[in-house]
Amino acid sequence: MLKFVEGPMYRAGTVVATCGLVMLGFAGAARADVCQTAGTLTEVAGTVVVDKGNGFVPGTVGTSLKSGDKVAVQGSGSAVVDFGSDRTVTVPGSTTETLKIPGCGLTLTEDPTGLIVTTTVIAGGITAAVLVSDSDDKKVPFIPISP
Repeated sequence: MLKFVEGPMYRAGTVVATCGLVMLGFAGAARADVCQTAGTLTEVAGTVVVDKGNGFVPGTVGTSLKSGDKVAVQGSGSAVVDFGSDRTVTVPGSTTETLKIPGCGLTLTEDPTGLIVTTTVIAGGITAAVLVSDSDDKKVPFIPISP
């Protein structure tokens, strides 16, 4: 049975969750230009081949590569692809890797402190505004956890 309860806490929780998702979107948009950067094959040791979608061809120093391209090192050796700003990918011998630009995408290995603090401050301010201006004449749906 669906009950309606009064109270700003339901709205406050919704606001906090929405702000968090918006901030994650901003973080992704801010990094979008970095994630579209082309890299350069800067070191080649041994037999290195690259595939940009048209089959493997010999890889030479200076070859431009992007996320999604494949780099293969046949036998012993290695290859290094530099995407700038201290973002490199090293491919060891006897390995084929599909390139993914370091630092792109949401990963748990990056320091999330700035995003968490910013989200908390903005969500807290919006939540405070909602709680202060909350009107008692609106009802929100409430689904009980137990009868």
